[in-house]
Amino acid sequence: MTAASSFTLRPLERTSGSSSLDQATFRVHLSAKELKNLGLAAGDRIRLSTAKGFHGFALAWLAQQTNPGNKPIAKVSDLLREKYDLALTDAIFIEKVQEPPNFATSVEVKFSQSSDALKKYATSDELNFWTKAALAELDIAMPGCTFDVEKKPKSVFPGSKLRMTVTSVDTNSDEQQPLVFHPQDSELIFSNEPTLNTIPTVASSTILRLDGAGIGGFSDHINNINWELASLSFPRSDDDLRGPTSFLLHGPEGCGKTLLLERLSEAPWRKVYRLDDEWLAANRKEQAAALSEDVFDAALKHQPSLILIDDLDNFVKTAESLVNRLQKELKRLENTKVVVAAAARRIYDIDARLKSSEGFQIELEVFPPNVNQREDILRQILGPKLERSTIDLAHLAEQCHGFVGRDIKDLVRYARRRVDRRIFDSLGDDAKGTIIEALASTDFVRQEDFDAVIGQIKPSVLKDSIIEVPKVNWHDIAGVDHVRSLLESIVVRPYKFPQLDSKFGAPQSRKGVLLYGPPGCAKTLIAQAVATESNQNFLAVKGSELIKMYVGESERAIRDVFRRARAAKPCIIFFDEIDSIGKSRDKSQDSGLNVVTTLLNEMDGIEALKDVFIIGATNRPDMLDSALIRVGRFDVHIHIGLPTKEARRQILEIHTRKWPLAEDVDLDILASKIEGSTGADIKGLCAEVVELAKTDLLQRDPDGPAEVRMSHFERALAEHTPRTLAEEAARYEGWRPGKSLAGK
Repeated sequence: MTAASSFTLRPLERTSGSSSLDQATFRVHLSAKELKNLGLAAGDRIRLSTAKGFHGFALAWLAQQTNPGNKPIAKVSDLLREKYDLALTDAIFIEKVQEPPNFATSVEVKFSQSSDALKKYATSDELNFWTKAALAELDIAMPGCTFDVEKKPKSVFPGSKLRMTVTSVDTNSDEQQPLVFHPQDSELIFSNEPTLNTIPTVASSTILRLDGAGIGGFSDHINNINWELASLSFPRSDDDLRGPTSFLLHGPEGCGKTLLLERLSEAPWRKVYRLDDEWLAANRKEQAAALSEDVFDAALKHQPSLILIDDLDNFVKTAESLVNRLQKELKRLENTKVVVAAAARRIYDIDARLKSSEGFQIELEVFPPNVNQREDILRQILGPKLERSTIDLAHLAEQCHGFVGRDIKDLVRYARRRVDRRIFDSLGDDAKGTIIEALASTDFVRQEDFDAVIGQIKPSVLKDSIIEVPKVNWHDIAGVDHVRSLLESIVVRPYKFPQLDSKFGAPQSRKGVLLYGPPGCAKTLIAQAVATESNQNFLAVKGSELIKMYVGESERAIRDVFRRARAAKPCIIFFDEIDSIGKSRDKSQDSGLNVVTTLLNEMDGIEALKDVFIIGATNRPDMLDSALIRVGRFDVHIHIGLPTKEARRQILEIHTRKWPLAEDVDLDILASKIEGSTGADIKGLCAEVVELAKTDLLQRDPDGPAEVRMSHFERALAEHTPRTLAEEAARYEGWRPGKSLAGK
């Protein structure tokens, strides 16, 4: 050994990049001059002692900040002083250790089993590998030192940092030497053995498949996915034609896309990688594109492997550069056993580059379950309780049109809560304490419970950006009996009696109805009544709101409306003020032309789709593009004109049915005095009448009985002017496609 030199101890300065853990604890920082005098190089092992005797081993290290004085200084961490029982007043002797390093025969470590980071290690073998790698980086392994285990690269495995502590170190040598962990020669022992699996071996001949057991309504999707997975193992002579194996599932929220992805991840892959919000949160957004390459590199090294990208539309929107990177990485996966599966809510929001031949190869649209699938879902959720139940599942499934699995689960939960509340309310105050026993022995959910709560569940596919529609019945609208009969034959009958089409050998041809007439003639109320009476889902869209959007947004909104309708069928789409978006392309700017084209394409796309119907309302039918009012689109034109005298009397009756009318009020006489008034005009007149009656009551006797007299109507009529002229109403009656309302 070389002669020992004496040094004064000083605390090591903390830097922003320094660690409080023990990976660098055993380093003694010396100036370049002192290292040279001792014949040391950075990383050499040294022995530390004082006048009290030997204290321990350490590593010589080059100090970043040197001492300006002549006194030899050794800078050490607080942890080293604590572990070796050194004081700053001690003079420390340093000498080089000449013997080769002594490797520990075993190192025992412990960690917290409750750490969230433990979930990032899928198997015991994986945790064992990364723990050995971290121990090998320790300068010296000794009991009590702490270190971090972390999967690398961090961009691929965010959130995997797991803190461990060395509990004991054993060696076969009796020599006093610093002990170092060797990944091959040293044994790693976990004092609290992690409850993880061992790494499964995947034979090259193993056929990967998605297990569809217990999943209803996805047989076609599962078969398509399994065919593609099976083809990975098939020998092919035309491998140069095989693109990347990649799936894009798209459809409304709650339809089962994530369920399919999670079930796919349970196949015997060697590795499963996830690119999601958690991954983005752990990496800087501006670096996400570059770091995603690490994920694909890792997947290529562990074939067969799976990369999952849930919520793809939001994922690529968060970091725009990810689109180019994903396209390039998908191209790299050609002729490999790396599968990429993604899910998105709106296919229209996905960049076209990711839907090309070099992007996602297979697009699978996931619709809400049909009536048979909904019945299966109900049966699975209710389980054995159905044996003692009188619920008509087939009828209940029909009532749940547009519901996804999540909605059906909410429905059952609401019904169950109603049962619990009914039992609680039935118990006397003295028996409230027995509620648990009562609930345990109660009857199961009944049909009446579902009937009571089903109105509280709105289909998920209708929740976003859709106008709330009030319940309107035909008896709320006067003078439209002829319209009701016609609409029921066109809209309601095909839905309620679908067998008629096959019996007569003709498919349903009518898909759209145009309601036109003066403003205020109940066109919107009629559309709402059709939906209410037929018990169909209803999407209400105001054309003027769509046209105010940014360039391109109107077209996207129209496509989204039709997508929602297909997902929520049976469904009626109602376009109010359709002239705003369906204006003739000869009279529109470029943006209007694109909107009309999009509307035409979507209407043509539903020609062969059952249970989706369109109703448009306008007071300017002459402004509509001629292509919209041809056969196969809005091919039924219904004129909603001014109400007749009898209709006006019925409208007055509807608005005054709850009023305290005086005996002198004669609705027949009033109806004859408001000729030319629309339903909206009459509603406004009635509002004015009741205000006059309120004023009279306050002036006469606020505490007296309320009464609406004929004089109130006569005073209101003196100021009442119908908004539609007789000549204008006549032009609506005589309108035909190609004819202007201006009479030209």
